[in-house]
Amino acid sequence: MVNDLGNTDDLELMPLGSSYTVRRDRLMNELIAKGRKAGIVVLYAPDGFGKTSVLLQYAQEVKNDPTRGPVRIIEADRAIGREVFMQLEVVTEELKDKPHSLIAIDNVPNLSQSETEELIDRIRSLRAMGVGVFMSCRPSNRQLIHGLGDSIKVNAQMLKVHAYEYSAWASAFSISTSLDFYQLTQGVPELVSAMQSGLYGQGDVAQMLENEIVNIYGAALVDLASLENNALFSVACLMVLMGEGNISELEACGVRLSAIDQSYLVRDYPIFGVDPADRSFTCLGTEDNARLRLRKLVAEIRPELVVRAARILIKAGRCDTAMDLADAFLDRSAVLELAGQYGVDLALTGHGGDVCRAALGKTESDGQASEPTPDEALGIYLAAVRVSNTKLARYMASIIEHAGEQAICELDPVSWKVAHAFTAACYGDGGLGLPASHATLESEASCAALDMLSAHVEIKQWLTERAKGGEILAGLKTDKAYDCELDIAGTFVRADRMLTELFDGSYAGTDERDDEMALTLEALEARGIRALAIWVRMVLSARRLLAGMPVTDEQAFNELDRFAVRVRDNQVQLFGLILEGWQSLAEGRPVNAKFRAVQVLRLAEESIGYIRDNALLLERAAYLRNTSMVSVREEAELLDLSRTQVGGAEAWMVALHLASAGRDSDLAAWMSMNRPGILDPSYRLFARLAMHCLGEPAARIRKKLPVRELSRYSLRVDFEGEGERLFQAGDAEGVDVIGHIEIRMFGAFRAERDGFPITDKMWRRKKAATLAERLALGMDALVDRETLAMELWPHAEFNSARNNLYSTISRLRSALGPTPDGKSCVLIQNECIGLNGDYVKTDVRLFDQISREVLGNRTGARGPHLIELCLKIEQLYAGPLYVPNGCNPTYFLRMRRIMESKYIDCMIRGANAALEENDLQSAVWLVESGLRQETAREDMVRCAMRVYGAAGRRRDIVELYSGHMHHLREQVNGVPEPETRRLYERLVEGRLNRVLVER
Repeated sequence: MVNDLGNTDDLELMPLGSSYTVRRDRLMNELIAKGRKAGIVVLYAPDGFGKTSVLLQYAQEVKNDPTRGPVRIIEADRAIGREVFMQLEVVTEELKDKPHSLIAIDNVPNLSQSETEELIDRIRSLRAMGVGVFMSCRPSNRQLIHGLGDSIKVNAQMLKVHAYEYSAWASAFSISTSLDFYQLTQGVPELVSAMQSGLYGQGDVAQMLENEIVNIYGAALVDLASLENNALFSVACLMVLMGEGNISELEACGVRLSAIDQSYLVRDYPIFGVDPADRSFTCLGTEDNARLRLRKLVAEIRPELVVRAARILIKAGRCDTAMDLADAFLDRSAVLELAGQYGVDLALTGHGGDVCRAALGKTESDGQASEPTPDEALGIYLAAVRVSNTKLARYMASIIEHAGEQAICELDPVSWKVAHAFTAACYGDGGLGLPASHATLESEASCAALDMLSAHVEIKQWLTERAKGGEILAGLKTDKAYDCELDIAGTFVRADRMLTELFDGSYAGTDERDDEMALTLEALEARGIRALAIWVRMVLSARRLLAGMPVTDEQAFNELDRFAVRVRDNQVQLFGLILEGWQSLAEGRPVNAKFRAVQVLRLAEESIGYIRDNALLLERAAYLRNTSMVSVREEAELLDLSRTQVGGAEAWMVALHLASAGRDSDLAAWMSMNRPGILDPSYRLFARLAMHCLGEPAARIRKKLPVRELSRYSLRVDFEGEGERLFQAGDAEGVDVIGHIEIRMFGAFRAERDGFPITDKMWRRKKAATLAERLALGMDALVDRETLAMELWPHAEFNSARNNLYSTISRLRSALGPTPDGKSCVLIQNECIGLNGDYVKTDVRLFDQISREVLGNRTGARGPHLIELCLKIEQLYAGPLYVPNGCNPTYFLRMRRIMESKYIDCMIRGANAALEENDLQSAVWLVESGLRQETAREDMVRCAMRVYGAAGRRRDIVELYSGHMHHLREQVNGVPEPETRRLYERLVEGRLNRVLVER
């Protein structure tokens, strides 16, 4: 078809394409200048690079030039040679007397050699007549391109949209400039234009872009398939199947790509993203859309290349992509063949499930099919170990054993050693029936994965026997064996590094590695890698446990124990039991903790020294946590304190016992004589946890530790507990505290800074002290400014109240002063105000914490410990909560009633516990403390009557009941509750009847 550019109606018949709307100024200027001089321009590129658009723009430039003649366009796409020559003859006849004219031939087809030579001769004759020629074709038309060696050549690389053109294209197609043009399109014009938003109303831009990518790659593959050099087409297909990679990966598997072929891909087919500098390639599109559709296309036309691509990917360590290919396009036999060749790589990257499914599926479909070869059997064995399919693993091990000498000759020595190491890592020494190593298979050859698995096996043994393992890990050259989502050997090593920190004393708390390992755990569980998932769960839970954090995965240690029993791994079972015991102790279940410790001592052999010592420490801590003070002190008298330089476990057992018994002088001497054992890093975290669980007695040990070591032996909550020392009951020693504010609000208001009272002169304003009390009552939450202004100045206008609040906050900051690190004790966030709980301690907050333990019983407190907590509450509660003057008292009065109710509840709970322990002295003390604050509560009166009755104080019962009746009659015109009356009659009248009978 011939078109005269002078007629715009005819121009509309041409397929302009969306990229025609953007003028390629720099390219046009260069082509016009060079084209007029050379006379012939050849533009060659695959479909999608805007060849027709550039041709039309060039023709338009010539038409607009008054010094040039007419322009004729020939559309030659899909034409045969005779048709092209006929159109060319017509145009030549028309333009023979019109110099400086132009013939533009679009999409010249691939002709035969003779036809191509004839076409070249005619084009050169046109140039001799003074007629310019502009031609476009595909890169596969090499005869034409090479035949016109004296022409101006424009390849696909030159047609790409370059960085200096991005703004013009973005403006023309309304593309967001925040998008990375080159990353998404590699500058292919058709792809850039496909990114315009709302193009023709056809769905979302992302899907349209993916569709265009498929079309362009499909056209490029068709063009490559027409070349005589079929090797380049095969390489392109492999690149599409792999998605991305390096040319060296292709060459490693026998795919040769010469420098000339690489230059063809760079120059003529840039969509394959070949970078000659680092010899890499990258195909466009997303994995689950364009790339997947292109892989399906290649698998249909060249199915034999799928297996080859999978092998290349596995050998390059990209097993995830390889198995995605295998699952989508290969049958079971091909998958098993891959397992035989690369069983180690597939199993250690988490793809054992795919291999097992292929093996089982082939068995079910083939019926009495022949057994797999020894190589395939070893690959399936490794896959079965990975997914914990012990039945299949044992069957494959038996096949290898029956193969005998044949297996010895065929198996790879490194794969054989990896199989044994992987079995030991997952199932301990029990094994799964894999034959013992044969001399023929023994060699010095190794690999990174084998070194990592062997290190893990050694670490399990060293941790249980000597609490060491860092030296083994230090000898590894790398922590990564495969560049995949799951690197099983690498995950073992990373988990072991995190675990050994717990035993060498370097653990400082959870960090980003824990978050990363939690994500890895999700992937492990999704793929059914049970053995490693259980080990990782144990590591993450152990780190949380020894950091003093709640163990969110409560069954982690129990699962490790049960799995170890199932695979008969005694060392791992003991490891799980000891950690389960420490978890029970931290959760307030000392009986369970002691039971686990006894279990370990019964099962552990003498050679497993560290685990036995750790169990002894756990048993002693659990015993001290759940034994009366009288027994602890009696047994402390029997301790042999003359020994020196004892081990870490023994040193801490005696130290904890002495601290619990309150024998400070003996404790100081013992810690001095056994300093190396006390500071042994392998027991540091477990001793710290034991001290945390024992509570207050552990403070005696911390006071005697070196200052530089104190932070290592204290959890954060332990430091907070030390800061509340002024409110502790008992005879705790005074400790100098610097940089802390202490506020008391029970009975009266009093504030201290660094142990010195904050006087009225320091407050400067009375409302500053009121504000301090209001904020201290809600230490765990911030209070908004509007609420504070309305409560402190209820009768003032709002603006005035806010101004007053502003100045009062300033006075409060000045009175409290800065913290030691320069921070403010007053926190302000988003119009809300509060006190810094790290530096401000209050009796109300401590009261809440202890009463929560008593009433909520979250730590399992009972017996003497519960009584001790209630006595501490009685000491804290110096009187009703102070209510300041000059403000709205509603909030303060409500909090006073709440605190008073909690106080009475605790006194009743403590008195009842003292009655159960037959501790009448404490019971009487607690009920009388409660009666001093509240005489109207019926449950308080009944509790006091029961205590007086147990103590034989009948007169006090009568006086209490009479006073209670008088109070009800005078105040509320009521009478005691029936339950109270029945109790009084049972206690008083029943006793009177017994006395009369005796007389």
